[in-house]
Amino acid sequence: MFNFPRQKENFILNLRSLSTTKKLYWTMFISIFIFQVQPVVAASPSSTTHNFFVLDNGTDLRKLADPDASQLLTPVRGEGYKFGAEEIQKYCKLKNSNQVQWTVNDLQTGEIISRSSNAREAFFGASSSKIFVAAALLNKQCGKLDKKQLDLMIKMIVKSDNGAWIALQREAGEGSNDSGRQCINEFVQELGCKNTRGFQGWLCKEDGTKIHGNELNTMALAKFLYSTYHRDYPGAEILWEIMHATKTGRQKINKYTPREIYIGGKTGTYDGPNESPETIHFKNIRARNHVAILKIGDKYYGISILTNTGSSWDVAVLGGGLMREFLGVGEPPICGAALKN
Repeated sequence: MFNFPRQKENFILNLRSLSTTKKLYWTMFISIFIFQVQPVVAASPSSTTHNFFVLDNGTDLRKLADPDASQLLTPVRGEGYKFGAEEIQKYCKLKNSNQVQWTVNDLQTGEIISRSSNAREAFFGASSSKIFVAAALLNKQCGKLDKKQLDLMIKMIVKSDNGAWIALQREAGEGSNDSGRQCINEFVQELGCKNTRGFQGWLCKEDGTKIHGNELNTMALAKFLYSTYHRDYPGAEILWEIMHATKTGRQKINKYTPREIYIGGKTGTYDGPNESPETIHFKNIRARNHVAILKIGDKYYGISILTNTGSSWDVAVLGGGLMREFLGVGEPPICGAALKN
């Protein structure tokens, strides 16, 4: 039993003479000041999510960005669709098609776990090449971005904004399209990504020759993911975090990724004529691409897929099959052998 001081006891007993409304007010008063009820405090964020978008130095990218960009920074998990008999049959036929290429790699060790036979061939990159624009700009500015550049980079990577793409490509150089293209091209070569042109459009060189951009291969993309994970260029940590919020992969690799797996990266989609038949060997471009980062347990892996099939489902099936065959996600599909190294 509670032992109130005598004056408080008399005070409470006198409530009987008050109206119902006044009794309610006085009861609330007593609850707060006599029992000293504390407000409810929200629980701390889950340890599995609270460090997303926070850099090692404690900088929270969500607090630096404008509200429109900041709200895009939410971590993405797999969609968890069933990978059934139809998907397995499709995967086994698709993985050796010359219309697709793929590479699976361990981002911590650098091991190429498996790859397609054409994984060094140039395919059209579409918006997947935006990661090279972001990285080249960060490298040029020693890992620093102003607020406007950060907002543009978030929009370019997370929702694949093309206006942000063009603006940041110019800023990667000296303010012009060609200077940006040249800077990005030099950065890609210095990083060791072979047979790769990570810029958008045509680079007009001083001697009058032109080089077609947006040409990627999955071995180079695997190298890029490894370099970004290991922070081989200034500001890589910023891009790594932003890629974990990419929202455009739900119908691609995300689709058959289990819900407990976090997935980041960049997608690309484009349909149109092939403007560079000398280097890309397709009559028409029907690009459906996804370069993905997967956190499986305490390990990080990359799955890079470039296709010319015009089907996002092909990318989804190929990604779902690769993670099951080579990364231990669910039951492995039984197919023919793939190349290693």
